[in-house]
Amino acid sequence: MKSLMNFLLGIVLTIVGAILFLTNVKVSSFTFFYRYNGTNITAILILLMCILVVVYIVYPNFVTGLLLGIAFLAFFVSVIMSMKFYIVHMSALEVMVILATFCSGIGLTLRGIVHAKDDLPEK
Repeated sequence: MKSLMNFLLGIVLTIVGAILFLTNVKVSSFTFFYRYNGTNITAILILLMCILVVVYIVYPNFVTGLLLGIAFLAFFVSVIMSMKFYIVHMSALEVMVILATFCSGIGLTLRGIVHAKDDLPEK
């Protein structure tokens, strides 16, 4: 039971630390299409995903589903890469609180996972 409580408390602290960090991240500009050396990568991925959806409807198997999933993941990454992020100025106390909650949350989560076998009843 103690390892379950450590795990749940760790998850909560990790989420709180991530929220505290993400409130200090700002997006300065966002364009939907990511360009690399003048080539519009996101538009190519949209076209590829349309073709793969048609192929998946005609041949619904694991390989075409996997290719469609990879194309969707690449599209998601290209949209994120088109954004420009920056972190606002924070005091040292704010940084330490964010790092303490996030890192202690990860530690408690891992502790709950590693020591979960200690809480099992003996047979």
